Formats: sequence, structure tokens, C-alpha cells
Amino acid sequence: MNFRKLNIAVLFLTTSGTVIYAQEIKKDSIKNEKKIEGVIIKGSTKKGTEANLINLQKKSVEVIERVGSVQLSKQGVSDAATAVTKASGTQKQEGSGQIFVRGLGDRYNGTTLNGLPIPSDDPELKNINLEIFKTSMVEYISLDKVYNPKLLGDFGGASINIVSKEHSGKPYFKIGIGSSINMQTYNKKDFKLQDGGPGFFGFKEASFIKGNPYQTYPFTTKWNFKNAENPFSSDMNIEGGATFGKLSIFGYAGFDNAYEYSEGREGFFTASEGRPIKDFAVQRYNYKTNTTALINLGYKINNHNKINFTSNYIHSSDQTIRKFNGYTYDVDRNVIINRGDNKITSTWINQLFGTHKLGETWNADWALGYNMLNSKRPDRLQNTIDAENFNLLAGSAINNHRYFDELKDNTLLGHAYLTKNFDKFKVVVGYDGQYKDRKFDNTTIGMNFNFINPVDPDNIDGFINANNNSLFSYQTFQTGDKLFIPFYYTVKQNIQSGFANIDLNLSERFIVQVGARFDYIDIKSRWKDPLGGGTEGKKNKQYNKFLPALNAKYSINDKQNLRLSFSKTYTLPQPKEIIPIAYYDVTSNVYGNKNLYPSDNYNLDLKWELFPKSGEILSVTAFGKYIQNPIARTTYSTSAPSDMTYFNLANWGYIFGAELEYRKDLYKWNDSKIYTFLNATYMHSQQELKDEATLAKENDGMVAQFSGQTKDDIQGVADLLANINLGYNYKWSTDNSVDFVVSYSHIGKSLFALGTNNTGNFYDKAREILDANVNVTLKNISIGINAKNLINPHYKIEQINQSGTFIHRDYTKGRQIGFNVSYKF
Repeated sequence: MNFRKLNIAVLFLTTSGTVIYAQEIKKDSIKNEKKIEGVIIKGSTKKGTEANLINLQKKSVEVIERVGSVQLSKQGVSDAATAVTKASGTQKQEGSGQIFVRGLGDRYNGTTLNGLPIPSDDPELKNINLEIFKTSMVEYISLDKVYNPKLLGDFGGASINIVSKEHSGKPYFKIGIGSSINMQTYNKKDFKLQDGGPGFFGFKEASFIKGNPYQTYPFTTKWNFKNAENPFSSDMNIEGGATFGKLSIFGYAGFDNAYEYSEGREGFFTASEGRPIKDFAVQRYNYKTNTTALINLGYKINNHNKINFTSNYIHSSDQTIRKFNGYTYDVDRNVIINRGDNKITSTWINQLFGTHKLGETWNADWALGYNMLNSKRPDRLQNTIDAENFNLLAGSAINNHRYFDELKDNTLLGHAYLTKNFDKFKVVVGYDGQYKDRKFDNTTIGMNFNFINPVDPDNIDGFINANNNSLFSYQTFQTGDKLFIPFYYTVKQNIQSGFANIDLNLSERFIVQVGARFDYIDIKSRWKDPLGGGTEGKKNKQYNKFLPALNAKYSINDKQNLRLSFSKTYTLPQPKEIIPIAYYDVTSNVYGNKNLYPSDNYNLDLKWELFPKSGEILSVTAFGKYIQNPIARTTYSTSAPSDMTYFNLANWGYIFGAELEYRKDLYKWNDSKIYTFLNATYMHSQQELKDEATLAKENDGMVAQFSGQTKDDIQGVADLLANINLGYNYKWSTDNSVDFVVSYSHIGKSLFALGTNNTGNFYDKAREILDANVNVTLKNISIGINAKNLINPHYKIEQINQSGTFIHRDYTKGRQIGFNVSYKF
């Protein structure tokens, strides 16, 4: 009797390392029947592999784009922010944490974890800083640049969804450590940290004494900066997963930190003579930490019902020391400014999901979430010193101050979807709801001095200390017995939504999805701020938005798709933008505007896709966006030329462009291959600016005076974006391999901010980024060596006005070399 063993490699989208043994087939009476003993079907691929993600993209009715964990590992990408920039049409604005997608920035995008929105960790931004999400706990990152009614209606650029890992397959435990050095930081023996900063692990909080500031010295930390002992970045993490019957568990915990030093210039110039309003040489010291823990539980009740629970705790800190030396118009002299700013954020995301198959044709999905965020600036400080006689400036309390704030954001949210499959079409109806309660408190303790006294810029504590308390007067901008009652704003946002989608199979090759979403939006805001004399204010706004959408896919053949998409969406102004309070910085001050209202967006995409082989793709996309009443930040007519605010600045604006994406194995031989994945995006934009009379009417008399132009570019739209990755893979056994990837990115020139009062526009200059990464896997051991930012480009913003081109900001981040190793049990 003959025996035959079959090894079949099968692609499973949702399995990882699964082995299924077929029942032994017994010989019957049919002649020549052969017994097949031990048929083994091996599915060795994961959700995060390129092949699976591209296969999903090929079959989907909607236009989707995914960046998987396997690709990110090859490139040495460690955080979600960098991961998103590897997708076509995306860029990260340096220094702000903002992601721009197809030229549209923070307010136009949305961030979700497993499909549920998550809060921002910064009162100035809508989206959480994606740098704090580590790719080790991510299965893939979804970038939906084309709208469908399942997505939130507040959509302009993209919806960014982070999908956390869920364990399947064999149990494992993995531990990893790593370190890196920044070549322009590591030898800085005087790398500056703040005494009141978060500390090495990022958990330390400073405070002040809430006594009588005219009798009690209120500060508990020093004004002097201290030196870091070893400014080397480090990384340590553990992860693991196991399955216990119907229950699967995945867990991750990690800590990492990073030091970065840079020096450069910051300035602000008028148009008439190129006269500097502010012009500084700046030294920057930045220290960041991230502590993350995630657990993902999956319970398979039976083949038709499953429940998942995800809990993700993230604690991050960000400390920045800036030392300015130069001219400021505020006091019309050269000054030295020491500025210390630190932020600590705790975010706890909890999610419960259910998926149910109800009979042969019905499916139900639901989710509940509760997010809690607490973000603090527990001790920001600033000193301003005359550069000629070294006297502390006493003209304004804001010149020498300490500042404390706290942001609390609690959000309850959920959704429920019901799907019915018919013979020729599918219907999905759903509900989304979210209720956000946000409160922001802030206290400033400004200082004035009874007499002028020279100080050592590096030893402020020699003069400002508890022993000299009688020489100082303090101002919190409150009065009487309310001296330490913080100023505040609150926002309560309620969004209730319903939608319906119909997928029509018009033929075997032609599918059309038509749908619509209705959003009811209720925003209630209150505030009290020194701006406007410290009076309290409030404003309530309600909006109703009807959002139709069309997605059509025509399969030319088994390897080619043609897609067309059209939709209407909107963009809400963010809480910080609609509250008329001030955010003060050294080179500019930003004020909210309570008169802002939503923009309406119209989106159009046409896309061709070719899938030559498994894991390969070539696609070309033409897209356009038309925005009514777009929102933008700009300087405005005020006594302080560097003051900025937000307007519905234009009547309309448009962006059109083209994207190219290409992934292919270029050459294979023996156990080796050379492969590439690349993308490029070309964009053009324009907006029609509103005249002064219209702006004054909409904004209680507040206006922006442009430089004679009636049309201009849209903020953030780069002319060209490109990512080119070339990789080499050598695999000499099942468990042993090496990957070497070189990654190049080009980020083109874009408008940073519109200049008003004839000061000229600000442009973010083009830059090139080059990284290289080597990953070696030796059975249970993985070794990584990475070199980042090898070109070390200048991050430069130029101000262009009638007198010429001037530097608004210019610095480099430094080349970085890192090493990491992990062991898998």
C-alpha cells in the first residue's frame, strides 16, 4: 500500500502558523483507491503581511490602503507616526506631531483604535500624537483616504485606524532591548533637563504652593536647568500571546526614551524693509519617554459569535528646553530667553467588541468604548534677560513666569451595525454615537521685581529663591481671594449618527456601493480667560449634516480593478480653535476664535489597480477635493504683529493631484530576492481668500489684511511627496533570514502659514530623508541595526516677503544609529 503526504501552502487571512490535520481516508472497494494519510495544510502568513493586505485591498469595494507589521519591521519603523508616512500622499509636520494626508492637516483627519475614536493628548490638536503608539503592538495601520458612510463624517484627508494585534497560533513570550545614539546629541555633556521635569521615566510631577503669593514663595522646583548624565536613547519591551481553549490573549508592555539636541534660528520679519520683529539663535534640548501596556482578549463563543476586549494604557512625557539669544520687538532690544516646557500624558483606552452571525444571511457587529485622558503641563517656565546688562526684564509678568495646566478628556462611544446579504446585493445599516466631556484648566504665575538686578543666565536661582521672596511681586491674572483659581474652558460634544450602505452586484465584475450618513452635532462650550478682562463666556452650536457617498469597482479582469468614488463630508473646528483664549509662546501667540464654523468638503477619486502576483501591486490614482469655507491659522490685524488666530479664511479651496504606488519583487535567485515598494504623490492647490469686509462681518470686526493677493495656496499641500524603498532578503532556512532595506523620502515645499499685514507667507522647504535598516533572524533571536536621518536635512521654514527671503525656523535633527535585540521563547 502506498502512502502520500501532501504539504499545501495556503493563504489564510486570519490564521497565523495554524496546522490542520485531515482525517485519515480509509480505502474502500473502488479499485486503485489510494489512502492519503496525514494531509497537512499549513497557513504560515499573518494579517500584517503585504500579501494579505494587498489581497484585502484587491477584493474590497471601498478604496483602502494598509501598512502592515511585516513591512514596518523590515524598515525598522518603531512608531505609528513614521508608519503612516510610508503610505502614499502622507507627511509628518516636524515639531507638531501633525500628520498631513493629501495636503490636509490635523483638523481634516481622524484617528481610531480598532475602529473607535481616541482622544488627542494635546489641547491644540484634534488627533493623538501617533509617535506614542509602538508598532510592536500593531497588526496593521489602515489609511482610508476615500470616504464611505461607516467612517466618521468629520473627514477631509483620511481616517487613520490602528489595528492592535490579536494572538493566534502557538504560545510565545518575547523580550527585547535596544539603544541608539544621536550623532549631534551623544557628546553633549551639558544636555539640559528641567528640574521640574517628568524625570527619567516620565512620571514625575511638579506643583506649586497655593498660599498667598505675596507672603509665600510658591515654587517647589528650581529655575536652573540641570544636565543629563548619559543622553543615550534606550528601549525595552516584552510581549507574548497564548490560547486557552476558546480564549486568546495578547499582551505588550514597553518603555523607551529619546534625547535630541539641535541648534538653529527662529525669526519673524516685516515686509517693508525686512525688519526683524523677532530674530533668535536657538538651542533646543528635547527628551521624550513612552510607557505603553496593551492587552487584547478574544473569546470565541462558537463559530458564529465572538467577543473581543482591548485595554491600552499609554503614558508619555515630552520635555523641551529652548535657549534663545537675539532681538525681540516686545522690548526693542537683544535678550536671552530660557524656556522650559514639559508635558505628561496618561491615556487609558477601553474597548469591547462583538461579532455575530445570525443565520445564513444576517451579521451583527457592535462596539462600546470608554476613553480617559489626562494631560498636564505641570511646570512650564520662562526667564527673559537683557543681553547687554543681564538684568531680568520686569516690564511684563509674562517675561518671567511659571505656568501649570491640566486637560481632562472623557469620551463614551459606541456603534452597532447590521448586515443583510441578498443574492445580488448587500445592505448595511448602522448607528454611531459619541459623547465627549473635555475640561482644560490653566494657571500662570507671573513675576515682577521691585528693583533691577543683574543675574547669571545659567544661575537664575541665585536671585529668584525663597530667601529673596520679599523682592518679588506675583500676578496670576486673577483678583482678590481667587488668586489660584485656574482659568478654564469646557467643551461638551455630542455626535449622534445613522447610516445605510447598499452594495449592488450589477454584474460579476461591476459592484456599486451607494450610501449616506446623517450626523447630528451638538457642541456646548464655556470659558474664562485673562483675554477680555477675565470675563466668562459661553456658546452653543448645533449642526445637521447629510453626507452621501458613492464607491464603484469594476474588475477589468482577475488582476485589474478600476474604481470611482465620490462623497460629501465636513470638517469641524477644534475645541481649542473655537475658545477665545490665548496660547503664549516665545515667537508667536495664538488665540481662539468663537466665530468659526464647519467647512464642507466634496471628494472625488478615480483609481486603477494592477495585481501582477501575490504581494505585488501597481496603482495610479487621480483625486480632487473642493472645500467650502476652509479653516486656517494666520496672523491678523493687531498691535502685536506675530499674534495668530483662526478664520474661515477663504470662500473656497481646491486640491487636485495624482498618486502612484508600486510593490514588486524585482529579482529572485536561489534563496534571495531584491524587492521594492515605492509611492509618489503630486499635488496642486488654490483658495479664494475672503475680503476684509467679509472677515470683519463674520468675526466681530477681527480681520486679516493680506498682501494684495485674492488667491493663494492651501496650508500644508506639498507639491511632491515620494517614498522609495529597496530591500534585499536572504532566507536560508525556515527560521533564519536577513532583511536589508534602504528607505528614501522626499517631502516637497508647502505653505506653512499665510502671512498678513504684508509680512509675507511662510513656506516649509523641501527636504530629503534617508534611512537604512538590517534585521537578522536566527531562530529565536532577532537582531536589528538601523541608521536614520543619514542626510540630516535642514528643517527650514522661510518667510518670503517684498524685501526678500528670511529664515523663520531652521535646524537639523541629527543622524541616529541604533541597535536592538530580542529573544522569543
